[in-house]
Amino acid sequence: MSPEQAKKTATDERIALVEFLHGSDILILDAQYTDAEYESHVGWGHGSISSAVSLALDAEVRRLLLFHHDPGHDDAMLDAMLDDARRLIRESGKELEVDGAREGEEVLLK
Repeated sequence: MSPEQAKKTATDERIALVEFLHGSDILILDAQYTDAEYESHVGWGHGSISSAVSLALDAEVRRLLLFHHDPGHDDAMLDAMLDDARRLIRESGKELEVDGAREGEEVLLK
């Protein structure tokens, strides 16, 4: 697949994913890396904070739970990543509730 074909395929798949998720009450999404970390982990099967926030905003979901935290990150790092996600949302001017998923947390769906 050429780079142009790969880019078109990725774009088409993201559009389909946004349509599928559109208007969801909750999205639980992998956000293991900061954007800086992600640059050296492309293709590892994990996402970044900004990609998770961007997808949730584009799909107009109500709540985003970030999970699959890097085991090398301490609580302070996870708090900083969550703060970064909230900053991105504020800068977008859109509404989106975001939290870090926690072990043992239960989410009631109505």
